[in-house]
Amino acid sequence: MFLSKAPSGFYYLYFEDELGNRRKRSTKCTYKADALKFLQQFKISEDDKRSRLKKQLLSQFLPDFLNYSKSIHTEKTQRCFKVAFRELIRIIGDIPLHKISIREIEAFLSIKKAEASEWTARKYYISLASAFETALRWKCIPCNPFRNIEKPKIREYQPAYFMKDEFRKLLVTIQDRDFKELCFFAVLTGLRLGEIISLEWSQIDFVRKVILVQNTKTFTTKSKKNRTVPMNDIIWKMLAVRKENASSELIFHLQWKKLSEEYVSKNFKRYIRKAGLNDRLHFHSLRHTFASWLVQDGVSIYVVKDLLGHSDVKTTQIYSHLQPESLHAEVNKISVSMN
Repeated sequence: MFLSKAPSGFYYLYFEDELGNRRKRSTKCTYKADALKFLQQFKISEDDKRSRLKKQLLSQFLPDFLNYSKSIHTEKTQRCFKVAFRELIRIIGDIPLHKISIREIEAFLSIKKAEASEWTARKYYISLASAFETALRWKCIPCNPFRNIEKPKIREYQPAYFMKDEFRKLLVTIQDRDFKELCFFAVLTGLRLGEIISLEWSQIDFVRKVILVQNTKTFTTKSKKNRTVPMNDIIWKMLAVRKENASSELIFHLQWKKLSEEYVSKNFKRYIRKAGLNDRLHFHSLRHTFASWLVQDGVSIYVVKDLLGHSDVKTTQIYSHLQPESLHAEVNKISVSMN
């Protein structure tokens, strides 16, 4: 922190902010004595600001934040917060929140890219940036350093999906009828795993042939919005038979208890390997498969967007490469002659 006189005759104060960035501020003074008074008052103001902070180590802040998170976030989101903080502490150490700089966060993200992937680094960025916004509101930090760091970009990738013969091979491998119907339901509705295992019979409208994906006391949709998903005739018939033998309000369950995402994912991966299929395939690939099959059959990306419940068509664009034939048909609708 120092003073410097500009050619205009005014003194400027040069200092580093809480994020380590060099800043300057005009003292609006032309006399050095007045500028020194400004410097002294500035120091007192900054010291007072820092003294009012609720200084906490990362490990001290986390339990308070997770307790708060329970009231507004899903269990899955809470787990993301916990893992992100665990990794941050492992890499940069258990240091006070207000001392974490841009440089340390960028180093952390760079290490996570190298250790895992761009997607993992991006996921941690999102979790930590959100948590640090809460720390800012709670006056644990003077500013959120994540605001000055660009969110890690991820390269466009093509999601893995099942060819129809591969999916049939998977179904033959699955001996458990309930699990087989769970997978069949997923690939013909495009619902997310969390949505499927939370579905209750009250959300099935057999008359209108629709599924009501809704927020409940125990489940929140990813977009936090309710949506209506149409059932095709195959799923309608399967659920009608299943309803006759229902023993729980939950459509899919394990001995009347709600299935866990971990249980479903691990069992699904076990069947994938047993069937000798691509190890990149996982339960979420059934959702990708639903979208891919629709696009390949000429269904508009915008229709697929609504069926998947995407808020932005950009998210659905990853499937657009699967519809070159239908795109040719669309451009051929333009008819004009040079003669």
